[in-house]
Amino acid sequence: MEVFTVKSRHNEIFLIPIGDIHMGDRCFDSKSREKLQGYIDWVKSKSNAFIVLTGDLINSATLNSASSPFQQNMDMKTQIAEVVKMLKPVKNKIVGAITGNHEQRLERYCGYNPTISICDRLDIPYFGIDVILLFRMGCHGLKGCPRANFTVYVHHTTGGGSTVGGKINRVDKLRQCVANCDAYVGSHNHMLGCVHTQIYKVNENEGRVDALRQMLIDTGGFLNYEGSYANEKMLPPVKLGSPKIRLFIKRDSKDKVHKDIHVSL
Repeated sequence: MEVFTVKSRHNEIFLIPIGDIHMGDRCFDSKSREKLQGYIDWVKSKSNAFIVLTGDLINSATLNSASSPFQQNMDMKTQIAEVVKMLKPVKNKIVGAITGNHEQRLERYCGYNPTISICDRLDIPYFGIDVILLFRMGCHGLKGCPRANFTVYVHHTTGGGSTVGGKINRVDKLRQCVANCDAYVGSHNHMLGCVHTQIYKVNENEGRVDALRQMLIDTGGFLNYEGSYANEKMLPPVKLGSPKIRLFIKRDSKDKVHKDIHVSL
């Protein structure tokens, strides 16, 4: 499990987790492409916005997979090329990528993971199954600028979930893997969602118990419902898109630094 550090002089940044594009699936249509392009253009316009890629960027269906290769509108070579083409204008804003189950199916079958090819072409880090992103805010900023750190655990997640609770529970399970992150980001189930929660942790230096606020975030997807795998399996339709995660810090009148997370869906 890798900890990857992102340093920023800003006291406010935005993180956009983009995954479950399923490029090549016939349900990734013109509306899907327009939706995805909107996020890319938004990130490009913001100096303090970043992207993390969360898996299932391409469909990569096989004869033995749940999704059928006969329901694709491009071969895998073209799927990879199209993803790279769309993301290339913001490659310097992408902190890296993890893999998804659609890419892992090929890795298990023949030892080839197309996410690695996409990362190589974009010249961005490939993290593998998961990553802990450590955001160091206020670095190299103006004198007196508040500083704080945020930790975000990113995993594609596994397992099904036909209910809202079942889907968010897959993200909540990540807290059993890494206990004290500020946010947990999970993909795979195509639902846009966020739940605020908190735990108590022992502050050994001060001899007290502090509350740690934590966010459970489902990252959504870009497949339209009509004729999709979800439609076939009687799974409920979901809103297309990705969450916008806002990390920000501020100093109060008593010179104490506060940090907070807001999520827009």
